[in-house]
Amino acid sequence: MGDRLSYQDIHSAEIDELLHREDLVVIDTRDPAARAQGMLPGAQPASDSVINGLVRRRRSNPPVLVYCYQGNSSRDLCQLLTGLGLTEVYNLIGGWAAWENRPRSTGFSVEQRNWLVSHGFDPNDMNSRIDMGMSPLMLAALQGKDTLVSALLAAGADPKQVNDDEHHALWFACVHGDRALVQTLIDHGSDLDNRNVNGVTCAIYAASTGKLDVLQILVAAGADLSVQTHDGVHALDSASTLPVLRYLKPLMRRAG
Repeated sequence: MGDRLSYQDIHSAEIDELLHREDLVVIDTRDPAARAQGMLPGAQPASDSVINGLVRRRRSNPPVLVYCYQGNSSRDLCQLLTGLGLTEVYNLIGGWAAWENRPRSTGFSVEQRNWLVSHGFDPNDMNSRIDMGMSPLMLAALQGKDTLVSALLAAGADPKQVNDDEHHALWFACVHGDRALVQTLIDHGSDLDNRNVNGVTCAIYAASTGKLDVLQILVAAGADLSVQTHDGVHALDSASTLPVLRYLKPLMRRAG
């Protein structure tokens, strides 16, 4: 609240509902050059005509949102308007700068947002990190949360981001073993041939753990089976089951 004034200070994160009110009047006190770079929805420049129009309408008491550059000089106009008899006047804290830098809506469900917070992630930063450099996308892939993975990707999570061991989300999807999840991350541009700190790729990992179905998806998407670990081991060398060995041998001969 302002100092014993009837106008209210309001944060940018709180004004969405206000902006949907049909009778709202939004006043921008910045100069024309600043307004040309962008304005709040429905905003109009501060002018005598706008103020006079509000005075004529004061019996209906329309809500008024006022903003400036940083949320300070707009207080003068808020005080003037309340002095003229308007009682629902709002000053945007931080002004246009706060609006420009506000956290964008991610579209997460309450359950998904709670998951992010409970694991220590910033729900407004899709590429935030916790222990070992794990990102929300990596952990969601490891846990097989396909719906959350899709939501994170839609909100801007980077599928190429790696953790402290140089593992990315696709690696963790392969660990979990969900074919659809692996395909989703591939479709969003995950690096098929990313190598971890030991030089191991997803294909080498899948071969070494006998995950033939995952390996087949990786190969179909273009994974390079000739890539070797730092010790000179490739996917065929890592094959841990007979089905994987039988699958890889003809592929390696053709590539040979």
